[in-house]
Amino acid sequence: MPEEITTVVRIPLSEIEDSVRMKHDLPKILREAKLEESYLVLYFADEPTLDKEMDSAASHPQPLHKKRRAHKRRNRMRTRGWEIVGRITNSKGQKCAIYKPFVEALEGKELTAEKQVSIVEKILKSNRNRPSETSIHYFLDNTLEFLRLKSVQESPDSEISTTT
Repeated sequence: MPEEITTVVRIPLSEIEDSVRMKHDLPKILREAKLEESYLVLYFADEPTLDKEMDSAASHPQPLHKKRRAHKRRNRMRTRGWEIVGRITNSKGQKCAIYKPFVEALEGKELTAEKQVSIVEKILKSNRNRPSETSIHYFLDNTLEFLRLKSVQESPDSEISTTT
């Protein structure tokens, strides 16, 4: 009869459990471990909770994998092709770029608030944007603030040049 050499390796189940726990976020209790075909199967469970929670969990089983939240779409306006006239930090502390189409449309004109809003909305839509009311007011308010700052800076300079 031929000789057979057999090597026996005994690994404590706790070491396997610790190894698996390090790789995955698992519940606290190892409920059961068994061999199925050529696999070691480990069953983990959370600590038992109140009966009310157990009943609600039984009626609404939770999925094995948590659902990922949908990626929130960012509110970006297309501004490609618009020349930047200036950059300011607005009254809300935001750093803003001021674009030429808005300055040209609003500068030196006495317009009602509704007319200003409609002009800004039209400019944004002309560049294939779908602006919200908030976006419209953001561009309008920043442009008007830029124009006010510009007129304040130009006023003292023009007075000095006329007196000399």
